[in-house]
Amino acid sequence: MGNYPRGNRQYSDGSLRPQYLANETQAYIQEMGQYASNVFAADCQGLNPDDFFEWKRVQLRSVRAAQAQTGSTMPGDWQRIHIINPANYTYLPQGAMLKYADNTWIVFKDKNIAAFQGQAIVRRCNAVVNLLDWYGNIVSLPISYAKMETLGNAPHTTENTITSKNYIACICQLNEYSEKFTENTRIIMGKTAYAMRGLDDFTREFTDDPDSAHLLTFTIERVELQSYDSAEYGVADYYGFSWEISANWQNSMKVGMTQTVTPTSRRNGNAVVDSEEHPISYYFTSSNESVLTVDEYGVVTALGEGTADILIELAQNPSKNLTITIDVPAAESEYVAFTESVPQYIHEFESITVSAAYFENGEATAEELTFSFTGPTSGAFSITAADTPNTYRITAYHAATTPLKVTAEYETYSISAEIQLIT
Repeated sequence: MGNYPRGNRQYSDGSLRPQYLANETQAYIQEMGQYASNVFAADCQGLNPDDFFEWKRVQLRSVRAAQAQTGSTMPGDWQRIHIINPANYTYLPQGAMLKYADNTWIVFKDKNIAAFQGQAIVRRCNAVVNLLDWYGNIVSLPISYAKMETLGNAPHTTENTITSKNYIACICQLNEYSEKFTENTRIIMGKTAYAMRGLDDFTREFTDDPDSAHLLTFTIERVELQSYDSAEYGVADYYGFSWEISANWQNSMKVGMTQTVTPTSRRNGNAVVDSEEHPISYYFTSSNESVLTVDEYGVVTALGEGTADILIELAQNPSKNLTITIDVPAAESEYVAFTESVPQYIHEFESITVSAAYFENGEATAEELTFSFTGPTSGAFSITAADTPNTYRITAYHAATTPLKVTAEYETYSISAEIQLIT
């Protein structure tokens, strides 16, 4: 029989599997099927055996589903679909999504055994569950619920109506977002909260392939909205998520000076580290480029007198942002300034460097400055001169209630900054 991928019933060399009248029938369907009145252009998943979630453009026919055993019809938004072009796609796996007729559909039952045409029972996704991704973006997950009888003991008939106390049978695709669902996961549907019961995330399409589970089935039960839910955004636990951006910067710069603003993030209270799985980057924007410019690395340059804001946005979710304000006073011919950003705080056993210079006509000179470090007790920190002139290394040993004041002086000119030592 040869080796062929599940998604298209082909030999490894690309030729069609030899099935009785398959080639002739497929060719006829591809040629004539497009003239039917129920033909749709659709985007479809599940056709690439190496990438289940890849979307491919197909042409299909869609008709109302019926149960062959009894002749009874299924709910009106359940359809039986047939792929007519390309003709060689003869397999549609459970859980694959399709987009056509202004709706998203999900394969509920495959109809592929001994078939020479890709076909399946699909259910229209008639609801959407909103979730937060890792960065706090709202992601909408289409689901399908069925107006079936309740699974609890109830005296009322619910074939065509759904009351607030119903248990509602649902399905959705098992993917990177829904894989986080567990028993009792709470979701928001409309203005109501529901909890998942009887979650099935283990039904496989192929017995020996654990990666062939792509469909979730579960029942949802009405529960009460909580204070940390958002009915407005339709997200359960919406207010339980936090993302905070902080940065160190000098709030005053002389014309011609530069400083690098380095933001950091905390997700749900924990420090975020850039990684391959969860990359972190930022966008920088100046509110007035005649006063301040900023490049993609956060290097801020003072160009003219005035005040401007620097907007720092998380690239992966720009709704998480921080605005800092920097003042540029009238230009002076001589002054002392820090040559890199002084952080607002230092953690225990963390080290940072501070450096400054005496400027004449906007240019840093090589003049030697005098530095002083006052505030906390001497055991709270240590100071070491760096190899670079006018640069010192500060190491914190424990937290202090009094901030560390750093002052750099040259003759009558000076500049100061305060750093908090924290745990």
